[in-house]
Amino acid sequence: MQNNSRTSLFGFIVKNKITLVLIVILIALIKQNILDNDFPNVITKKQKDIDEIEIINLNLLNDNALLENQISGYIQEDLSLIESKARYKYGLIKEDEVFYKVNTIINTDNAAESSESTL
Repeated sequence: MQNNSRTSLFGFIVKNKITLVLIVILIALIKQNILDNDFPNVITKKQKDIDEIEIINLNLLNDNALLENQISGYIQEDLSLIESKARYKYGLIKEDEVFYKVNTIINTDNAAESSESTL
């Protein structure tokens, strides 16, 4: 009887070897995905991370659009204001201009002058 049970078990394994191999692979995959990798929670965490990154990207796009509008909003008078500040602060000049630098300040006594000299 014992010999018969061994041959029947061996016969069952031989008959269904592909099925048994697939069942072992399925169990290994389930163990790896659910127990080791925490499968459903990993997907939701990744989706939350993606949503946060998309929100950050939208905020950056809005900030970029505001900065582009601000840059394009500089009209000609703003550019002339920037130019005058650059001329005053850094001593910049345009092409074909002559720059004269006055090194000394001359103090005059305005009290001695008459009212006609102001005309």
